[in-house]
Order: sequence, then C-alpha cells, then structure tokens
Amino acid sequence: MQNPDLTITDLDENAQNTALTDFVHFYLRHYRTNDLEILASFKVDYAMNDINMYIYSNLNFSPDQLAAGVLANKRDLFLAILKTVNLPYTASGALKDLTWDGWYAQQYAGIAEGK
Repeated sequence: MQNPDLTITDLDENAQNTALTDFVHFYLRHYRTNDLEILASFKVDYAMNDINMYIYSNLNFSPDQLAAGVLANKRDLFLAILKTVNLPYTASGALKDLTWDGWYAQQYAGIAEGK
C-alpha cells in the first residue's frame, strides 16, 4: 500500500527526477504564456526570478534543450518551489490526486473575482 503523504523529499532519485521533469514542463508552458502568478503567490519569487533569468538567457534553445538545461542548472530552485507548494506524490513521482494543470485550474478557480 502506498503512503498517501509522500512529499518531494520522500521520493527516491528516479521518482524525484520524474516529479521535477513534470513540473519543469508545466513551469515552462506557463512561463511562455506569462502566467506564473499563482506560483508566485507561494512566496517562491526568489527562486522564480533566478529560474526565469536562466530561461530568458537561453530562449534560443529548443524546448527540449531548455527543459533539460534549466533542470540541470536550477534543480535546487525547482525543489525549493515544490517543497513550498507541498503537494502529495505517488511513489513513482506523479502528483497523487491530480495533474499540475488540474492543480493550477483549482488554484485559479479559488481566486476571488476582482482581486
């Protein structure tokens, strides 16, 4: 039976790499559409600023090169974001009950209109 409360730091290296890779692809999609505000509300702007500077400096990379490069060079910052957001994972490194896009939609829906 799987532990329902696995955090990013509880995962083994392979599962953590899976979790980080999934998140990096989610992050890059939202970076391209300039809508990372929900993540910034988790007080991880220090990490996001450094990550975003790396992405901006390497926009000439292909999407796969950019994902691999930002993960290799900013892994600790992505881990800090995932620790702060603190969602549960499966032992394989997938989010436990939803996807990153599903989580984002839930967060977006929870924002009061006009704020």
